[in-house]
Amino acid sequence: MRTIQEIKNKIKMFRPTSQEASLYDPNLNDTSDRIFKFKDLQDNKYRIWVFSDTIKLETPLSTSLLFSINYPDKVCLANKLLFEESGIGKIFTDYKKNDQIQLCIKLLKNDLILLNFDINEGLTVYRNSLQLTLKQDRQILPEIDVFIKIKSLIELNFPDETEEVDYSGLPSDLRQILIKFRSLAISDDFDRGEVIHELSAGQRRDLIKLIEPKLEEINLFLDTFADKQLTEAAIRLQCLAELTIELANGE
Repeated sequence: MRTIQEIKNKIKMFRPTSQEASLYDPNLNDTSDRIFKFKDLQDNKYRIWVFSDTIKLETPLSTSLLFSINYPDKVCLANKLLFEESGIGKIFTDYKKNDQIQLCIKLLKNDLILLNFDINEGLTVYRNSLQLTLKQDRQILPEIDVFIKIKSLIELNFPDETEEVDYSGLPSDLRQILIKFRSLAISDDFDRGEVIHELSAGQRRDLIKLIEPKLEEINLFLDTFADKQLTEAAIRLQCLAELTIELANGE
C-alpha cells in the first residue's frame, strides 16, 4: 500500500482516480493490481498500471509504426531485434517499416536518452497506444513531460495510414455483426470506457443479447491465428467482444 500511495502523491497535481485492477502483461510476465487514470492540462489521457517492481505509463497514440525498446513485444509480435542504439537500448520490430523506425529513433534520440532507461525499463509504440515502463522509484512528472513530447513527435512525423478494413476473412455471421456494430468496435481502452457510459440501457441489452451468444465462436475464430498477427478486422471483432464482456459484467 505504501508504494501505491507514493505513486499517487507523485501525480496528485492531476487528481488521478484509482481502482483495483488485474492485468497480466505478457511482456513483463507480471500482473498489475492497481490502475491510476488522469488527464493533463492539455486533455491528454493517461493510465498508470502498477506492477510488482515497475509501473507502465500509457496514453493513446495514432501512428503507422510498431516497435518496442528493450522489451521484445509478445502482443503484436514486434519481437525481432532490428538494432541496438547506444544510450537508448535494443529496438525490436516485426520487420515492417524498418527504415521509418530507424528514422523515428533518430528523431527521438535526445528525448529517449533523457529517459535514461535502466534495466527492466523501456518504451513500446503501438498503432493506437504509447507505453512507457519505468521503475517505481522514478519521479514520474519529468518522465511524463518527455513522454508526451515523444507522442507528439511520432504522431506528427509518422501519422497513421487510413485504410479501408477488409471484412472478407470473417465468417459470414460474425462479419454481419461487426459491420452492424463497427462504430463500437473500439481498440482504444480509453475511448471504450466513454462509449460504455454513453450507451442507453436498451442499447446495452440489445448488444449483449446479440453478441454474448457468439463469444465462443468469436474466440474460436481468433484462435485460428495462433502465432500469426491478427488482421484489422479480427482486431475489431476482438474489441467488440471485449466491450460486450465489460457491459455484461456491469462495468
